Amino acid sequence: MEDYPALHHYSHEQARAYESRRFRRLRGRTVDALEWLLVRRCVAHLEGCGGPLHTILDVPIGTGRMARRLRARGYNVTGLDASVDMLAMARRAHAAHAYEVGRAEHLPFPDESYDAVVSVRLFGHLPSGAQADALKEFHRVARRGAVVFFAGDTKWLRMRRACQGRRERRVRSWNPVSPSDMRALADQAGFRVLHMTGLLGPYTETKAVTLVPK
Repeated sequence: MEDYPALHHYSHEQARAYESRRFRRLRGRTVDALEWLLVRRCVAHLEGCGGPLHTILDVPIGTGRMARRLRARGYNVTGLDASVDMLAMARRAHAAHAYEVGRAEHLPFPDESYDAVVSVRLFGHLPSGAQADALKEFHRVARRGAVVFFAGDTKWLRMRRACQGRRERRVRSWNPVSPSDMRALADQAGFRVLHMTGLLGPYTETKAVTLVPK
């Protein structure tokens, strides 16, 4: 499996300070609320296709932001993360019912172990080959489908990154995907796209796609 920076970044102090650095201020709290609203809507799309979901795999669980909300709504949630320190934070928050160390590209679960997979804030970190492998793994373990957030490769995103480079600002190591390429990746993994939207409409870089088996 490919190596990439995020595998080694979210540990120790980075894990302990993850939520306070990103979601304590007004902008962060707003993004957090919008991301949860989008997860809820995408899960509702899946349930609208085939009835209620019961078991959900959260990949990566991180500190448990989405997992604890899903658990509070009655879902049986398993959280997986490559970082043992992030998993420790999620355990401390009682975010899920079960926890596993692992990577999205090689999930340590049998086929059709869960009703659905939810993946927030992962795909921008994955190289293109790992993105394809992760989607195939989601298809393998999820009976009903998946909700995947990804960094959209939009004109606005390319312009912003160019400006950051000219100003000598550090640009995160991530891999945006165009909506058309995401559709192609999903198709190759055995999914069809049920719904695709942006966090704040069609022009925002954070996209979410709801996938169901073909």
